[in-house]
Amino acid sequence: MSPEETEGEGEAQLQELSTALRHVLPPGVSASLRLSTGRTVYVTVGDISRTGACVIRRGSLEVEANEELLLDISNYEQNQNFSLPARVQWVSIRSYNTLVGVVFSQGPLLPGTMLDQYLDQTLKARQGFADG
Repeated sequence: MSPEETEGEGEAQLQELSTALRHVLPPGVSASLRLSTGRTVYVTVGDISRTGACVIRRGSLEVEANEELLLDISNYEQNQNFSLPARVQWVSIRSYNTLVGVVFSQGPLLPGTMLDQYLDQTLKARQGFADG
């Protein structure tokens, strides 16, 4: 598959996700990705749903579609953290940021995690990250 075809597919997936209703985590919640190489990188969760998330890394991040990784999410104020096995769906470069769409490998998040307090709030239309 040519880079143009891969980029086109990624753009189509990005467009599809950009119109979905997603949740935004508050600034006090931090996140990192544990890559298949064993490297850990800090990211910002742009938005999240029960089935996946969009994470943002300032600068470059070498990941590929279908790569398995762990999304670690922590709320230090509440002394809570957990890891979600995930698979990379798409990667997009915007300005100086790398946006990565991940889908949770074990299916939709069931109630019972620290994310419930954010996922159960009123849905908010996703804006800004994918729009440029």
